[in-house]
This record gives sequence, C-alpha cells and structure tokens, in this order.
Amino acid sequence: MSKIQQALQKLRSERSQSAKRYPGSNDGSARIARLAIDSKLKSTHGVVVEVDQEALRDAGLIAPDYHEQMLANQFRDIKRPLIANAYSKRVARVENGNLIMVTSALAGEGKTFTSLNLVISMSQEQDLTVLLVDADVAKPHVSNVFGVSEMPGLLDVLEGDVDQVESLIVPTNLEGLSILPAGAPRRNATELLSGSRMDNLVQQLATRFPQRVVIFDTPPLLETSESKVLTSMAGQVVLVVRAEYTSQGAVADALHILGEDKATNLILNQFRSAAGADQYEYGYGYGFSEFC
Repeated sequence: MSKIQQALQKLRSERSQSAKRYPGSNDGSARIARLAIDSKLKSTHGVVVEVDQEALRDAGLIAPDYHEQMLANQFRDIKRPLIANAYSKRVARVENGNLIMVTSALAGEGKTFTSLNLVISMSQEQDLTVLLVDADVAKPHVSNVFGVSEMPGLLDVLEGDVDQVESLIVPTNLEGLSILPAGAPRRNATELLSGSRMDNLVQQLATRFPQRVVIFDTPPLLETSESKVLTSMAGQVVLVVRAEYTSQGAVADALHILGEDKATNLILNQFRSAAGADQYEYGYGYGFSEFC
C-alpha cells in the first residue's frame, strides 16, 4: 500500500468518528480545517481540505468581522506589485516571479499569518490559481493548521519516495487555492532542499501551469539553515517584519542573506496605526504569532 493510500485509509477511519475539527497539534497550533473525502474527484488522492472560516478568525489567522474589509484591502495592495512583477506586460517581469517566498528574520513576526492571507487574496484573482507550499519543514505550521501534517508532501518527493509532486497537491474548498504539505520530517532536510531534485521540482511547479502562483512558507532566515537554501530559487521574497519587535540589525542581516539582486518586498506587521489602540496595519494582535 502506497503512502497516499495509507493516508487516505487513515482519513476515512478518522472521518467515521465525525469530528468537526481536529484538536491542537503537537506544537500547539489549532487546526482550522479538516480533510474530507473528495466527492467531486478534484484531488488525485481523493481528499480535499475544507477550510473553516470561523476557526480561522478564532485562531487569529484572519481578521475579525469588523476589520475584515480593511485587511482585505491591505492585502490587495500587497499582492498587486507581486502579481505585476510576475505577469505584467507594462513593467519588466521578474524571472520566476510566480515563485514567491514568504519569510522573516525571526520567529513570531507573522510570517504564516501573512502567507495565509496573501494566498487567500491571490486566489480571488480571476486568472490565477495559488499553491501554498509548506517549506518550513522543521516546524510545518501550515500543514498542522490545514490538517495535512501526516500526508506525504515536499520532503517525500525530494527523498524520491514519490515521483510526481502534482499527485501530492491537496485542493481546498476555497476556489483556486491548493496546498502542498511539508511531508514526513527528515534529518537531512537542508540537504534535500538544496539538491538538484528541489531545483527540478521548483521549475516544474513554476512552469507546468503558467498562471499558477506558488507561495513558499519558509522558516525564519536567521534561525534555520533551510530558508537560506531556498532564497536562490524564488523569484520574489516577502520579508515580514514585526513592528516594535524586530531589531534593525536583524532586518539588515536578513536582507544581507537575501542579497541586493533579489526582488524583496518588506511588510511591516502589527504596526499600530493612529486610528486607535486596537487597530493594526497588516496584522492583528489576536494571538496569531504562535503560528509563525
């Protein structure tokens, strides 16, 4: 029995217990989605991620109702230059501009919050689809949150356990958005990410569907070695900086790692605006930092 079949068999067993939501994962991340049998066969392995919007709000991963429109507008502003760099005919395109790495200098800056809201916003584009890749293989928060942490993914392909990466991509009930889990943890993850298979995989993801944007949620630049090997593969980088938290030195060190030639976009997260004590730009203080 293949790993995919084993995962699907386990899913069917768990589903029979009729659990509405999964409990927290081992690292304390609350799951905001559940796997369901894919009755419409959109997924090659027969499952789809059903995202619970209310659970997203409860977990602080999207804005509460009364700030939802403001955050949506902010992420429209964030995504527009990223899309222009990847596809616009009016400006010089960035090579591999549809490969976007979301990272931070340190942990706890809002990286996964940013990744999630960015992919949701981009998936609403009429002519684009979005793939969210959990490349934070040491602490796969995206996989935990979406309930796909036990499914094969990125590292399984790089190890050679699975031939076709497309077969591991899991669709969601959010139109245009799919997920590639991190896969089973390996001690040699850094070597796998820096190998030739990763180069081939990234190019396959970038070119198979030209109108697909690939967002890599990656580890903090100053705390792991994995993120450093990914910087050369992405065409664009989104560097999340948490206001009143990240030092200038840490930001400078992160930018040095990325290099001057990299198309880098900085997002100041949890910036307290003059509009009021409870209002933030590009993020909210509702406990999302535990996921990042």
